[in-house]
Amino acid sequence: MPDFDGFKVERQTNEARFEAAVYSLLKGNLDIRASRLLYFRVPVQHPGTKTAPPVDLSGRRLFVFERAEGETNKWQGLTAAAKVTSPPLRHP
Repeated sequence: MPDFDGFKVERQTNEARFEAAVYSLLKGNLDIRASRLLYFRVPVQHPGTKTAPPVDLSGRRLFVFERAEGETNKWQGLTAAAKVTSPPLRHP
């Protein structure tokens, strides 16, 4: 991609594989709350000229997680002031 200022695809691939391996290790530990990783794809660099932005997303990493049980969309229920002053959500 023209003017790309990120890490080389090899480094991105290693990072994606490492992240997937960490999620794999976490799924067996019930004391650590982490969504279950259902699918992941590492970045792919397609051959060809890099003179135009890519027309697809197949070159990017992708992680698909299982939807966790519980309440969703808490952010929408907060007032504008609460969104600014709310402490981060913590797991018990």
